Amino acid sequence: MTEPRVAHLIAEFSAHEAMGRTVTETARRVPGEHHLVTTRAHDGRDAFAGVHELGGGVATFPLRRTAALAGVLARIRPDVVHLHAGALGPVQAAMPVLRPYPVVLTAYAWPTVPGPAAWRRATVAEMRASNVLQPRVALTTLLPPALAAAALRRAGVTTVLTPDPRVAGRLGGRPGLTVTRLPSGAPADDRRARFTADRPTIVFAGRAESVRGLDTLLAAFPAVRARVPGARLRLLLIPRPELPAILARAGSAEGVEVVTETVPDLLAELAAAQVGTWPFKFDYTTSPPAMAVAEAMSVGLPVVATDVACVRAVLEPGVNGVAVPPANPAALAAALAELLTDELAWRRYAQAGVRSVRDRLGWDRAAAVTARAYGTTAALPVG
Repeated sequence: MTEPRVAHLIAEFSAHEAMGRTVTETARRVPGEHHLVTTRAHDGRDAFAGVHELGGGVATFPLRRTAALAGVLARIRPDVVHLHAGALGPVQAAMPVLRPYPVVLTAYAWPTVPGPAAWRRATVAEMRASNVLQPRVALTTLLPPALAAAALRRAGVTTVLTPDPRVAGRLGGRPGLTVTRLPSGAPADDRRARFTADRPTIVFAGRAESVRGLDTLLAAFPAVRARVPGARLRLLLIPRPELPAILARAGSAEGVEVVTETVPDLLAELAAAQVGTWPFKFDYTTSPPAMAVAEAMSVGLPVVATDVACVRAVLEPGVNGVAVPPANPAALAAALAELLTDELAWRRYAQAGVRSVRDRLGWDRAAAVTARAYGTTAALPVG
């Protein structure tokens, strides 16, 4: 069996972010020699045979670093270039510097500018500080799917992987392209959350950003406490510019604990809680999948989240989790309180979440799909 040499192209790399985690798990699970090519790698270097930092701006990677990229690829001599990108991936894949190499594209998302009804959910400053209102989002909003498909065909790219159902819908079924849903990725873990009516804990883990619904959650929590006295809210926050404002608001709420240091074992934190919640306000608050949602399901922690695209890549409303409208504290409070008090519903969602990870979300399944894509693209017998 021939094992491929793979060059992973990603604008900025951190193994703690959803895209970087996917690259890391791929490198560890798919046989081959894996190289990372990026502007900068913040962590996780040990998963790769080589790490090649090109520098430059993240937003323009790799369009403005083509000479450096050509030199790195010439040294690596990859059997496959795996481009990790968003909806602009087809444009990047068509760059002349990549034409000598077979390319697999993982298109993680096709973000669009929020519609008029969604603008009241956050300020422009809050949206611009997140993934919701970046310049590239405006570009992908205007990008016609037919043009993206044509760019891929011109580049000779025939295989597209995506965890985002919207990408699959826009590019799937077009001549010459095979678009495959990439399992969202979640760990296999034997630890399990447990139902308890005695001081139950609600947990959130992620960036300290209003677009992730932290203000909605803090507004909802007093109503939860009114129905479930003794309930606690534990916020595991990655510091962002909004952190001081969020801390100020959380500081006046009874039963709220905020942790801003990196927790050594996130799965243990999730398994110690009774409900996880991710009340994101917009479709692409984070790149699909919402990884923490999948991780919560992996340890049998029932999830309450909003019905937005980045969550929908993982959560099936009413099947493996509960979905509520964005920016609606009353609906969020009602859903959280119900799960904290209804043990039968709690167990149903806890078991369904574990099944989702086992049957369709696990990293081994994601690795198998990716390995087949490498084998097809590079004509290598990859198992």
